Amino acid sequence: MADFNAPYEYVVAQKSEGKYRTRRILLITLYIIYPILALVVGFITRLGVPMLCFIPLSEWMLIFFTWRYVKLEYEYAIVSGVLTFSVIYGGRSRREKLTFPLRSATLIAPVGYRMHEDKLELFDPEIAYNAIGDSDSPDKYFAIFTSDEGKRCVFYFEATEHMIKTSRFYNPSSTDATKVRY
Repeated sequence: MADFNAPYEYVVAQKSEGKYRTRRILLITLYIIYPILALVVGFITRLGVPMLCFIPLSEWMLIFFTWRYVKLEYEYAIVSGVLTFSVIYGGRSRREKLTFPLRSATLIAPVGYRMHEDKLELFDPEIAYNAIGDSDSPDKYFAIFTSDEGKRCVFYFEATEHMIKTSRFYNPSSTDATKVRY
């Protein structure tokens, strides 16, 4: 039996697909073009060899400060029935995006079932939060709720068995459970 008073957290790494794959390709292209362009400009303008020594350091800084934005992880944690969703950038910095009590969810259900998709369409969310790392994941779920500011929101996530049990514990009437991998 699951302990629903214990904190629960789950982290999903964003796969390199779609816009994230495009961003990675663009950044890698920038990392290749930048030192070549700096060398060409350095020799044309005759800045001198000492100034060209800073190219590796500036290249390292460029990679250090930009690569984390294409290496994302999504974390959701549940503590005492309150779900907190954060995005972790490059394993270093975390930004909290969403917090809501599971009891306030109108529906927690798997993605892909016509009946649930109709309810989601009728709800017409204004804000969508995404914690799904792989678009082909078979365990995609969503939770629809109204924020404290009165905005209609949807939270997409990859469900685990523990997450479904916790959702059923805190909001049994709105949770529709199916079999998941983990």
